[in-house]
Amino acid sequence: MTIATSFDSVSEVFFQAQRRWTDVLGRGLLDAEVASIDGWRVLGALRGGEGLTMSDISSAMSIPPPSLTRLVDKLVDNGLVLRRVDATDRRRVLIYLSARGKTKVRKLVKQESVLRAALAEELGEDAAVQFLRVLARVGDMPV
Repeated sequence: MTIATSFDSVSEVFFQAQRRWTDVLGRGLLDAEVASIDGWRVLGALRGGEGLTMSDISSAMSIPPPSLTRLVDKLVDNGLVLRRVDATDRRRVLIYLSARGKTKVRKLVKQESVLRAALAEELGEDAAVQFLRVLARVGDMPV
């Protein structure tokens, strides 16, 4: 099905693109240990290695704190993330990937590379990079 891409249908274009790409990203990733895209988003955010606070994750990913707490609890229960007290500020708790979580994130990296390759094939490498930059700007727009 082709979607009209006039400026009037911007909401439908965004909804369809989000649904399609989320489905493609989720293929092969969702399982009993990480049953939601938000779970993968949290694991992906932690792949840098430096721990993040729950409030950092919540605000960066627009996941409400109660939902994030349930999500992180499941990731902890499945041995994918760890909670540690911050060495510089003992009042803060940081979330890190466990060794098992790092292994799990390799699946995410592979799936992302499939999507990146599809974008590059369709748009060309430079245009794909520019597209992602523009899309990131759109995501940060105050509306």
